Amino acid sequence: MKTDTSIKKITIAKINRSAMNPENWIYSKVCSENKSEEFTLDENELPIFEINSSKAKTIITTRRIIEKKNDKICFVNFEDIDDVIYGDFKKHINKPELSIFRIVDMFGEQYDFQMETGKASIGLINSINTVLQLKASR
Repeated sequence: MKTDTSIKKITIAKINRSAMNPENWIYSKVCSENKSEEFTLDENELPIFEINSSKAKTIITTRRIIEKKNDKICFVNFEDIDDVIYGDFKKHINKPELSIFRIVDMFGEQYDFQMETGKASIGLINSINTVLQLKASR
């Protein structure tokens, strides 16, 4: 079983290999710190990627996806994820800066979280997909 530290290191390395111009991302960033100012994390749980807009604050950790919107917190554990739907914005000319991605858990519940479109979406997609792969390969 991989530790939270190894999951974070592997995931950030994957993001860094594929991300283009992270300094130009508007709302997204890779988390270099091992703590979150906005969210209370479980013991040893580490932040990997975050999206911080005026509408919501979202974080991808080594264990969960968490979003705080209007003082309401919503989260889903990686172990419970059945499907992730990111949407397709490649063909859109006037795409919005922010969009949503949807998580469907193994109980059929759906959760919508914010995502930055454009080049920053690669960071989000790689963070979620890599953690899911690492959790599946135990």
